[in-house]
Amino acid sequence: MIKVKIPERGWIPLYALQILGKIPTATKMQKLVFLVQTEGKIDGYRFYKNHYGPFSDELEVDVRSFSQSLGLMQTQIVEGAHYPYYVYQPTHKGQQVIGQFMVENVPDDVRERAESLIKKYGSKNYKQLLEYVYKKYVIPKETFEETYSHLTDDLSSLNSIWTNWYRDDCAASFLILAVVEYCSKALSKVKATNEPVLQGVCASSISELTGKIMDLTAHWKSPEECPFSFKTIFSEISDQINFIDHFCGRQGIIGNIAEIDFSDFINEEELRRLEDVLAQTRPSELMY
Repeated sequence: MIKVKIPERGWIPLYALQILGKIPTATKMQKLVFLVQTEGKIDGYRFYKNHYGPFSDELEVDVRSFSQSLGLMQTQIVEGAHYPYYVYQPTHKGQQVIGQFMVENVPDDVRERAESLIKKYGSKNYKQLLEYVYKKYVIPKETFEETYSHLTDDLSSLNSIWTNWYRDDCAASFLILAVVEYCSKALSKVKATNEPVLQGVCASSISELTGKIMDLTAHWKSPEECPFSFKTIFSEISDQINFIDHFCGRQGIIGNIAEIDFSDFINEEELRRLEDVLAQTRPSELMY
């Protein structure tokens, strides 16, 4: 019998992996667990549901612990057609531990509700889950103006920070500046639509992307050194970029990030560099 202590909430992502076999993208992991808890009326992780959410720091910490310390799951960065993304899979040890934990700690009715929802939403790709969650749970019409104001301030601050920290030899800083400008343009255009569903979905995805960039920025203490490889930073934010590109582009709000005119904040030489980078890593449709 394997004895591994996991948080009481930890059975939810591990059980999802046991049922599905693998979960591609960090976003799908987050949204799947959120839906299992919310629609299954199951206690577990705390999610931030408004400005930067639904997202759970606790779930992110547990996933890293299960992968890096306890050996219960494998986390890989997989090279997609145009950019890298995370894939989570259970280990043999993880399957044993979760099987034992479920028998000893999870009532049958809770397990049945969780299993039904994992199967229901596990068959969808992360973009389908994002759109569903944003439409149903995030940023109602009456809070859009407040969210818009917060996001505008956050994006302005990020632009100032990364303009000051920009380095020619740091592709990560260049990418972040481009993404901040892209989000600012998208947010301004979606505000002008006066369509509450479009505003809610796009603002929610931009909120999550902005939140991730702010978290990454907060952990960079020394602008004298490039903190991230391009691959690392892109794997962290590619889910949200691809979703904004997919949903907002489909709705005619904003074009592909590679087609946006950035000439108002970068010079011609930097613009050519951006075009070269995006030509190699441009977000594209990924079918899971």
